[in-house]
Amino acid sequence: MLKEDIDLSLVYKERVGDILFLLGTILAIISTYQAEQSIVTKLLRIKSTQDNSANTTALASWLFFTASIIFANVAIIRLVELKQPTNSKVSPSILRGSKFTVIGNIFKVVGFGLAAIGNQLKANSLNDTFTKRALRLHNR
Repeated sequence: MLKEDIDLSLVYKERVGDILFLLGTILAIISTYQAEQSIVTKLLRIKSTQDNSANTTALASWLFFTASIIFANVAIIRLVELKQPTNSKVSPSILRGSKFTVIGNIFKVVGFGLAAIGNQLKANSLNDTFTKRALRLHNR
């Protein structure tokens, strides 16, 4: 495969990661509005509906995690590409910068992965609580 074909493929992967991050950000914003709505309905003593903000946050977290995996993959491929014998004229500072980029992206994968797991656990717990409460009300 030509170097340009690989580079173009990596750009496409990055675009997918960018779109996933954008969707995750939009979902995170929606989540804050859902949480706000839930709080306001409690303050105004209006019959509240289920607060889905935890589920929305969990979904956003999984999108961030997936995007971070894509970014790390692209950074690793670019570093390997730079280390090829055909790239003997690559400056040491570019190589060092690429290594730091890979390390940073790996940290992002770990961080977003832990956040996604934590947010999913919270959402699952809240869903279980809501389900149990609904069943108790139904059985009365």
